[in-house]
Amino acid sequence: MSIYSYATTTGARFAPLQAVEGLVQSSPAIFPQSPGSLDWLLGPALQELEQSEDAFQLAVFAPAGARDLPVMVFLPGGGFVSGAGTVRWHDAQNFADAQRAVVVVVNYRVGLLAHRGSVGGGNTVPEELLLALRWVQRNVGALGGNAENVTLAGQSAGAFWAFALAQLEQARGLFQRLYLGSLSFQPPLSEQEAAQRQELVTEHLGGRGLETATTVQLLSTASTIGKHWAGRGLGLYPSADQAVPADLFDVAAAASRLHVDQVLLSHTADEATAFIGQAPDHAFPEPAVQGFIGAHFADPDMVAEVFAEDQSLVTSKDRMIRAMSLHQIELYATELADALAAAGKQTYVVRFSVVSELPKARSAHCFELPFVFANAQQWEDAPMLRELDPETYAVASTQFSSLIGSFLKDGMPTDTQGNTLPAHHVGTGEARQITGSGVQDHRLERRLATKRLVPIR
Repeated sequence: MSIYSYATTTGARFAPLQAVEGLVQSSPAIFPQSPGSLDWLLGPALQELEQSEDAFQLAVFAPAGARDLPVMVFLPGGGFVSGAGTVRWHDAQNFADAQRAVVVVVNYRVGLLAHRGSVGGGNTVPEELLLALRWVQRNVGALGGNAENVTLAGQSAGAFWAFALAQLEQARGLFQRLYLGSLSFQPPLSEQEAAQRQELVTEHLGGRGLETATTVQLLSTASTIGKHWAGRGLGLYPSADQAVPADLFDVAAAASRLHVDQVLLSHTADEATAFIGQAPDHAFPEPAVQGFIGAHFADPDMVAEVFAEDQSLVTSKDRMIRAMSLHQIELYATELADALAAAGKQTYVVRFSVVSELPKARSAHCFELPFVFANAQQWEDAPMLRELDPETYAVASTQFSSLIGSFLKDGMPTDTQGNTLPAHHVGTGEARQITGSGVQDHRLERRLATKRLVPIR
């Protein structure tokens, strides 16, 4: 792994950044953040690195003798308040060697640092990610990559930013295809929602602005916002601005703006266990579950019928996990794939269905990451991988990384047996899933329709 700087600050905290032109190496760092809420799954690796407000870095992985190879620029997740590209979780050397690709994993600002001066004042992240992508265009050739064959990839919050960049005209030509892992339906903060959060910022900082608050104060304030919105969704996340349209998640609008023609979408089978798996069963009484379903699904009676057929949904908490996973990620992937296919985009959908041995984890959000990068050794202290059968891991990681690696080359995800995934078509009922036995058929859930409240731009 080599760590390079792609930008640096020019003075004030939210001043425009200065691009780093060449290959300037630096020691790995992460942007200031508190311990992540998913540490119970992932482990403590983020706490190993120095924190800095000038951590505009990217980690580069390439096989020996690399020349003119396909490139994956990967944006990590972290719920918009944590995460980093330089953490060992994203060590992609095994992937780079096996798939003959160059992988670039990017740091970007999180928490209140990602809001320019105030919540609602604009997002800082698009500026820095554009600088990172332009750095790749200038320098990846010297590192063994082909600047004309770049896939932008992201997982969770990173998928949000990759999705936004794929709709941003300024990013046109900086990458040719798109991989989105666990893209969650998360329309950006409206002006009113941003103002509500900024009111808490002002109160917590005693009127002091984000430009002059200390790093410790910013982290404490972000924590306060997260606690205030606990149980009601995310506290801090991007707001609508010129780079992030209010209708970012309107599938028809997104498909019309998307400036790439090949898209791979993936999600895990039990996304929501990452967020509520540890909560006690009694925290989800049946009326609360029915309230969520009524608010988020067009036909609650049909949801009840579908859930009644699933013998794994024993408790009301089980049903809440399934409802949240469907609404936020799984059904949105199908809705988006339909819209992309209708717009003539070559689109593929993959479900990751391997189950963790960690109690209450199942196939959780983020569980696929060690399989994507085929780097279990970098996750040795991650509870979600404990006691997982080595053969299950070997089969699933080989297949998943093969699908992604082949997609990087020519936009055609292919398994280790040489079978190319079928492209998604509007209304199709079938997709593919990764299991401990390999790639298998998966039936898409087409009986349920969601309610989507998407702002008009």
